[in-house]
Amino acid sequence: MANLSRIEVSMQNLIDVFYEYTTADKYTLNKPEMRKLVEVELNQLTKNKKNVEYFDQLFKDLDFDRDGEVNFEEFVSFIAGIMYSCNELYLQKKQQMAKGCKK
Repeated sequence: MANLSRIEVSMQNLIDVFYEYTTADKYTLNKPEMRKLVEVELNQLTKNKKNVEYFDQLFKDLDFDRDGEVNFEEFVSFIAGIMYSCNELYLQKKQQMAKGCKK
């Protein structure tokens, strides 16, 4: 078997994580499953946002079709949003470090 690229490995990991937490017969995440995924897999990003209101709003925002569950498409959108935010923070930090080196 050919070696997978880093992006291919990352994609496989995201797929594996999603299906690890889903309801087996539906392949969707209900609210308790999504909460567990966020608390376990995104612990460092959400450690200061453990309150119920935050999670309820997050789940509502993710459930685009309002069926009470998060499907894979909705999950991928969530991950993309997190990655975008992390990239913004990364760029800000990189710019601050570059300014510090110029002094």
